[in-house]
Amino acid sequence: MTVSFQNISSDPCYNYESLDRPWRANNESGDYICDGSFSWNGWYRLFYYGMDIRMSETCVSEYTCNTYISLWLNDTHPQIEDGVVTREVCAGTYWAGCCGYKTIPIRVKACPGNYYVYELVNQELWCSGYCTDVSTISQAVSTVSPDLFTGSSVTLIIDYDPCNNYNILDNYWRSTLNYWSSYGYISDHDDTRVEWDGWYRLFINGSSAQMPEWCFYYMSCGGYSSLWLNGSHPRLEDGVVTREVYGSRDHQCSRYRSDPIQVKTCPGNYYVYKFTRPTLSIPDPVYCAVSFTTTSVDPCYNYTSLDEPWRATDNSYYSNYIGCDYNVDWNGWYRMFYNGESAQMPESCVNQGMCGTYDPLWLNGPHPQLEDGVVTRRVCVSSWEGCCDFTSHPIRVKACPGNYYVYEFVKPVSCGAYCVGEHFLMIFSH
Repeated sequence: MTVSFQNISSDPCYNYESLDRPWRANNESGDYICDGSFSWNGWYRLFYYGMDIRMSETCVSEYTCNTYISLWLNDTHPQIEDGVVTREVCAGTYWAGCCGYKTIPIRVKACPGNYYVYELVNQELWCSGYCTDVSTISQAVSTVSPDLFTGSSVTLIIDYDPCNNYNILDNYWRSTLNYWSSYGYISDHDDTRVEWDGWYRLFINGSSAQMPEWCFYYMSCGGYSSLWLNGSHPRLEDGVVTREVYGSRDHQCSRYRSDPIQVKTCPGNYYVYKFTRPTLSIPDPVYCAVSFTTTSVDPCYNYTSLDEPWRATDNSYYSNYIGCDYNVDWNGWYRMFYNGESAQMPESCVNQGMCGTYDPLWLNGPHPQLEDGVVTRRVCVSSWEGCCDFTSHPIRVKACPGNYYVYEFVKPVSCGAYCVGEHFLMIFSH
């Protein structure tokens, strides 16, 4: 079947979305990204770091192209005179061979300039992905006429404060608490597809937010690679600073390094960021956000008491209760006790299997001083891989008059439990 177009406005050769995802190449592997979670819509032109690339026409083995089941074209690409054609898509799997499964066909068209466009669709197979063939890479040719713009160029230099000139970025899915994807489902968010323009202020559901300053678990924040700020936010007097941006994979905090961004602290206790398109080689990267709103009521006097002795660091789950804070409906601030005595979270490594749980949770950083107010602290997970090979969601902590602390606990990433450090009890008992 072939289709012709009456005018350029309806021709997919001039109406497509650019898809520059070098990690889709048939010489890549290691990650497991599922195209079934993407919202495919219309026609796409494939690129490899700005160069044209085509879907593979030959067998691609399983676990290639950074997916489980590799999808390739079971026929040759069309010629220009063929117009729009329909092509079968094969799925390469270990147990069924190169084309043991034929999935939903797609439409393909050859375009002037020696490139192709594809009408990609969601496939039925679990965790499959479209593959590109590095042997087909060629220099991209522009499809825009150079005659569309004539005249001299004018460069305007505008001196303005980004604290007063920013875009609002309020995406609830950017929250580090959005980690449902950790169970094998990833959303279609990908910041390399965003047309970034200028400075941005982060919000989560209308509340002020900031980028995390610590490593965070991958497949959070609505994408696959979670991007975080490698360094603290600047002080007000620092002005505009440049910070490195890293992305995690599995338990490797700095597996990926994206392009640096500019950051500024603004009067009124918020930050602005000059976001840019993340590095293309990073699979589905997204800038993460954590809430840092101030509470209207002092949590030192508005907390829930948490007195559960099984949380003690000397309590092994082998001999006692197995706690799972993932199943707890956390809401607000908590003060920790141990048999009626004030207690606090440990600040050093807790062995796996203690605190009455499989994966103990402890504070990776010192508790704040009274004058520090509310601070954010990383939470480490002790597992069979080590003391802090991966982290749970950060929590907020405050020091209170009377020598105690309150914590804003949230649901952790795994079936672990927040620990009570018994060696701190003497401090609070006298």
